[in-house]
This record gives sequence, C-alpha cells and structure tokens, in this order.
Amino acid sequence: MTEAIAMKRAEVHAIATSAETPSFANTVEAMERSGGALRRVNALYRVMGAANSLGEMPAVAQRVTPMLSGLENEILFDQRLFARVDRVHKQRESLPPLDRRLTEVIHDRFVRAGIGLPAADQQRLGEVNARIDTLAAQYNQNLIADGGSQFAWIQDEAELEGLPAPLVTAAKALATAKGRPEGWAIQNARAAVWPVLTHGRDRGLRERVWRMWNDRGDHAGPTDNKPVAAEILRLRAEKARLLGHESYAHLAIGERMARHPETAMAMLMRTWSVVRAVALRQIEVYTAIARDEGLQDALQPWDRQFYAERLRRRDLGFDGETLKHYLTLDNMLAAMFDSAKRTYGLHFTALPLAPRLHPTVRVYEVRRDDGSAQGVLYFDLFNRPGKMHGSYQTEYRTTEVDDEGRRVLPISAVHSSFEAVPGPRGEILLPFEYANVFFHEFGHALHMLLSRAPYPSLGSVGVPWDFVEVPALLNERWLLDRGTLARFARHAETGAPVPAPLVEQLERSLRYDRVFSLNLDYLAPAIMDLRMHLLADGAPDGSFDVAALEKNILRELDMPPAWDMIMRMTSNFHSFPGGYAAGVYGYLWADVMAADAAEVFLASHGGLNDRETGRRWEEALLGAAWSVEPEDAWLRFRGRPVDPAALLRRFGLQPQD
Repeated sequence: MTEAIAMKRAEVHAIATSAETPSFANTVEAMERSGGALRRVNALYRVMGAANSLGEMPAVAQRVTPMLSGLENEILFDQRLFARVDRVHKQRESLPPLDRRLTEVIHDRFVRAGIGLPAADQQRLGEVNARIDTLAAQYNQNLIADGGSQFAWIQDEAELEGLPAPLVTAAKALATAKGRPEGWAIQNARAAVWPVLTHGRDRGLRERVWRMWNDRGDHAGPTDNKPVAAEILRLRAEKARLLGHESYAHLAIGERMARHPETAMAMLMRTWSVVRAVALRQIEVYTAIARDEGLQDALQPWDRQFYAERLRRRDLGFDGETLKHYLTLDNMLAAMFDSAKRTYGLHFTALPLAPRLHPTVRVYEVRRDDGSAQGVLYFDLFNRPGKMHGSYQTEYRTTEVDDEGRRVLPISAVHSSFEAVPGPRGEILLPFEYANVFFHEFGHALHMLLSRAPYPSLGSVGVPWDFVEVPALLNERWLLDRGTLARFARHAETGAPVPAPLVEQLERSLRYDRVFSLNLDYLAPAIMDLRMHLLADGAPDGSFDVAALEKNILRELDMPPAWDMIMRMTSNFHSFPGGYAAGVYGYLWADVMAADAAEVFLASHGGLNDRETGRRWEEALLGAAWSVEPEDAWLRFRGRPVDPAALLRRFGLQPQD
C-alpha cells in the first residue's frame, strides 16, 4: 500500500507540473488513469479489512486509513492540479459528451473538497477528513469485535423451545467450541439473533438475545461507539461549516437526487404518519394474540417479531420454516442466474480455480448471449471469524476502457455473514429474508457488471446514494415471480416444487409486512440519521450526546414502545462507517422509484423478466451508470418523472391528510 500510494503521488505530481497546455487527455483523463496499482492493492485491502479482519488487520486498518486520506487531501488541495482541471472545465462545452461529463465530475470533486478555501482551512479540512476516516474504521472494528465476542449462553434446554433445529445444533456446536459443551451459545450475529426473536417461546431468552443485539457498540469499554459516533458527528458538522454549508445534511444531499434535506425529511415524515397508524393497529393485534396465550405484560420489542410470526401462521397461514426447505442456496443462485439470463441475456459459469479468500467463496464468469465476456462475480456469503456482519455488494475492480482502448472487465462481489448449517445432503436452507437479501445484493452486482462507463469515476458506484439502491430493490421482485418460484423453489429432500398455497401465503405475508422502507424500524433510524446530520454545531459545548439525541428523537416521533429500530446510533453501519451519512432516507426514495419501474415490467408481455423492457432498463439506467444524471436516465426509461404514490399503491396504503 505504501509503495502504491507513492506511485500515484508521483503520477499526479507529473500531471500537476506538466509544461503542456492543459487538455482533457493530459489532465482530466490522465488523472482518471492514475493510481492503477493503488486501485488494485486497495481492493485487496478492503476485502481483507471487511472479510478477514484477523491478527494484525485491525491495526493495519488504523495505519492505512490516514495514509489514503492524506493522499486524497494532497490531490484535492493541489492548486496547480486544480488550475489545469479548471482550465479544461472552462472549455468543456467543446468536448464530446462523455469527456465533458468526466470533466464536470472531476472538477466538482475538487470544489466539494474545498479547493477554494484559504490554506489554513484546507489544512484543517484535511485533518478533519483523516480523523473521520480513522474513526469510521474504529466504529466498524468495534462492531466486528462485539459480534465476534458476545454470546447469549443457555444452560436450561427448556429455553430452546420453538427454536429451529439447525439453530439449536449450531448453538451446541458453538458452545462446545467455546469450551462449554454442557450448554448452548447464540452469537451476537443477525443470522442467529433473528430466529430466536421470531421463534423462541422463552420470553426471557428473547429479551437477553434482543438486549445483546440492541446494545452492540452501546456499553462502556474499548468497543463503545458512543464517543466514536459523537466525534464523527462533530467533525462532519465542522467539515460542512468549513465548506460553507448550513449542516452536513445540506452538504451531502446537495449532490443527491433529493437535492435538499427538507425534501427528504418531508417524504420521510409523510410516510411515517401513514406507517405509524398501520403499525399501531398491528400492535393491537399482536397484543390480543399475546393475551390469548397468557401474556399480561405490555408488549416489548423482544416480543414483536415473535407475535408477528404467530399472526402469520394463524391469520395468514404462512410458515417460514416450511418455506425455507424450498429455498436452498443452490436453487436460489440458479434462480438469480436464470432471471438475469431471461432479462438481460447473461450467462454465469463457475470458476472453481479462481483465487478466493476462503474455500467457501464461489466465483463465476459472466458472459453475454453472444459469448462475449462481461465480468466476474464473487459470492462470499458465510459468516466466519474476522468478517464484518451484514450483507453488502462491492467491487474488486470497476469497468473501464484502458489507455489502449481495451475494455477492462468488472469484478463484482456479494458478501454476507449468513450462518450456514448444511443439511444431511450438504444443502443450505435460506430463510426467505436471506433469499431476498441475496437477490437484492445481486441487483447491485448487475448494476456494476452491466455498466458501460469508460471511466471508473462514471461507473455505477458513483451514482447518487439515493439512487444506488434502485436496481437492487427492483431485483428483489424477481424472487417473487411465480414462474421463477415454480421452477427453482424445490424441496431440499424431495425435489418437489413449492406448493401454490405456500406461495400465496408468502404473498399475503409480504403484503402485510410490506417492504423494509415502509416500516417503523427503518423509518425511525432514517429520520434520526437526517436529524443528527442537520445539526451544524451540536450542543453548546460542541459535543454530541448521541444517547440523549436518540432518545429525544424517538420521543418526538412517539415511537411505539413495542417497535425497535433496525439501526441504532451505536450500530448504524450505514450512517457512520458506510456511505449513507445523511442518506439512510435513500432506501425509501429508491423503493418509490423501484415500485414505479416495476409497474413498467409488470405491464409488459414478459412480466418481470420481459427481455425488451430489460433491454430498455439496462440501456437507460444500468449501463449508463454515472455517465448521465439519474433524472435524465429515468425520463429516458419511464417517459415521465417518478410517481411518489407508486410505493403506497403497491401495498394499498393511502397518504394521511
């Protein structure tokens, strides 16, 4: 990494000190081409830091992060370099469209970084950026440490009542591995926690597991994220003020589709009023079921998922445990690949000899109908020590056209921390939630794989954060296609297709539960994320009490006590180490767009897999990536602006007056 950074520094210095008259080729394009070695080693570094953070890796991350930030600051504060870029920018109207677009993106990067600031402010901004990056890495490492070291121990077998057999088996194996073979252990990981909250009949166990999960990063000691989050917020506020913005939310959202924090907040609050009314009615039903089963106390957050599952079985007839026997990992991967073939003409072939981080990682080459290579896709789906919890998609290499005119193919990857418990035939059963997540992340991967952008800065990763989720959310709909389920949802033992009544039960349950963004457990942290980034100065002493801030916002929202948040301030990867600061609202924004786009597919002859509609979607949005503004790309596909009522229409909801 040290050598690659030095190489890029030298390449950029040569551009900045060139005696040639600034042109697109010798300045903007040369900048974009610089740092090839750094991009390669940084890809490996990011994979190791997120998926193999063992031994010295946490310490390496602490050292490398400020090195990368320092290089970025050097480049973006180089007045000589900016003068050359600015000269090309002033003549951009004479450039071809893609060259003009790249020039605008690079120029805007300098401006937003603060190139026009006085030298002292530039120096301070560089220090702020480096410190934020270091804190973000620490925040992430704290969550990894908590997830890997915290367990709910079970000594009484009676507490296991209702838990799925594979989870019980895994809990016994984990306890044995930890030197306590007489008991069972539930690790502080979503894949282990959620089944307990959903199926565990022992209320005391549900509470212990919920508190363990809910308190990640929220406790005294070396992995306490409260001071880390508070300092990140304070520094982001300082950064915004240095750059002349009212708040960090104004700074961040100014380059997104929403453009203004008020626009995003208004959408969130309108949706909150609709969904809260529905949630209160749901809580009444859950409470009635709990009363019938003997619970006299008020419903608590560790009860909601359990009684929601009871309702699904009683009123909706849905049994998630039965369904997952039809959702094996192999079947779901085959379903993803088939849908991509039918919609986009893509073919996936396993590469058993490809290099990989762990033997469980699967690698596929991707080709077009005509046999031409499109890219490579990695699936690293299973939990292991040192791996970040959660599911996400990333790029190991971004597509581009190199300086000799050759297409550099993308390498995309889907990561998850699923706790795999192989069945008797080696089959891995997926709860519907995980099957849906994998389809979602596969949608991100397709966005990367199908990009036609000639430059990395114009690739799919560059699109605004409130648009980046649209392809993934739309891709979730593929899993719900009845034809796809009929062909690929096959019983792990008998091979029988999923029964139509079970599919109907799933559809009723999903309509009842709605999508992620139409639930309070998402909306509350999305509102909180925006609110905390709207604070320009924090408390009078310049500090943030994140615990008090969280508590006050929930009180103002009148959050029902039985409903918890999926992302707290101390465990919100999206807001702090992730790229969604002041942008968690983007899931709702994108869900509206995905619902509107799905209506086009569903109205076509081939439904969700209609090849012609897929061609248009790929041409207008997926392939265009960041080479055009999303608003323009959307109009090219839809022929009109986004209909904000599309998502509510999908679930039969009506906005409140």
